[in-house]
Amino acid sequence: MSETNKQDIYRLLIVDGDAAMRELLAGLLRAPNRSVEVRDGARTALEFLQHNPIDVAFVDAALTGASAQHLADRIKKLCPHAQVVICAGRLSQPWDSAGRTRKGERVLRQPFNFGEALELADSCKTE
Repeated sequence: MSETNKQDIYRLLIVDGDAAMRELLAGLLRAPNRSVEVRDGARTALEFLQHNPIDVAFVDAALTGASAQHLADRIKKLCPHAQVVICAGRLSQPWDSAGRTRKGERVLRQPFNFGEALELADSCKTE
């Protein structure tokens, strides 16, 4: 693969404790121009990010033993240009109804429309 082609690859990270959801989302988002990595928790995600930059992270709001907001903050520190999509399951979770949290973060409600997930991933790429 040429250097230009490597630079054209869009890098996504999915962090979710639910293996089925992780793989479902990864399968949906895989494409020739996308590299998709999956991790089951904050610790393994941060280990991956130490040596691998990303463009977008999809983070489960209900991570076991970790705050999704804390992980989002760490992702932004390690990859300042990255967009973070918080996948929130309950309307009572503290993510605003407009679908945005802090700068560079989005909210995707679960169960979510997979077309919306694709659209959100693509819109993050162009920002």
